[in-house]
Amino acid sequence: MSLLAKANARKLLDKYCIEKPDELNLVKIANAEFLDVRIEKLEHCYGRISYKNDFGAITISTTIKDKGQEKFVLAHEMGHFFNERNKNQSVNCEGKSLVQNSGKEFDANVFAAELIMHEPWFQNFIKAKKLSSVLLSDIAEYFNTSLSSAAMRYAELGNTPTAIILTTNGIVKYSMINKYFPYRFIRNGMKVNNNSYTSDFYKGNEIPRTAEVITIEAWFLEDFNYKKDQFLMEQNIPMPSYNSCLTILWEK
Repeated sequence: MSLLAKANARKLLDKYCIEKPDELNLVKIANAEFLDVRIEKLEHCYGRISYKNDFGAITISTTIKDKGQEKFVLAHEMGHFFNERNKNQSVNCEGKSLVQNSGKEFDANVFAAELIMHEPWFQNFIKAKKLSSVLLSDIAEYFNTSLSSAAMRYAELGNTPTAIILTTNGIVKYSMINKYFPYRFIRNGMKVNNNSYTSDFYKGNEIPRTAEVITIEAWFLEDFNYKKDQFLMEQNIPMPSYNSCLTILWEK
């Protein structure tokens, strides 16, 4: 389905002749597709879509203060409509839905990422640029999207092999590792290692806003390629509302 989700996003860009990021107005497109967009208080979710017979309403939570995150949530909800419009349904999306790696939530994320950070635009923006905290922030700013979505898009399309890890309550929930990244094995259910800055988040301590050097055993102690005195860069994106953290790793 993810290939179809990407194709659905590209069809929408073509339909409205969108050729660059600053031409993309999601609210206008949603309205043109008979989707009303509202910003209202929601309980226990960031976004909601309800639709029937090609008409629908999208609600974005007032708790979202970051405009980039608000934009990605809107695109995600639109993804449910364009990927699953043969169904009449109502879908509530929690914050963790925005980093899922399978199922219809993943497909909605694929749609949103392609709509906001269309692959040719993204490749052109990162061309010849070295991965860093600054670059991830620049991507989020340029495409007016969330930092977490920018990081995950880079993991998919970037020049530097990366590993993306989602943890909740100090436990690894899933990981997405580029095939060229030198270390492959992170066990789901593994407790966050104290050598990682991620552990500080779960201890209630301040964590660095920029990427920092960590030892490899912080994440890959169980990997067959593990060797002492090896180092990685670690960037953390906290999700305190869900006691979760998204971690991005790359070689030093």
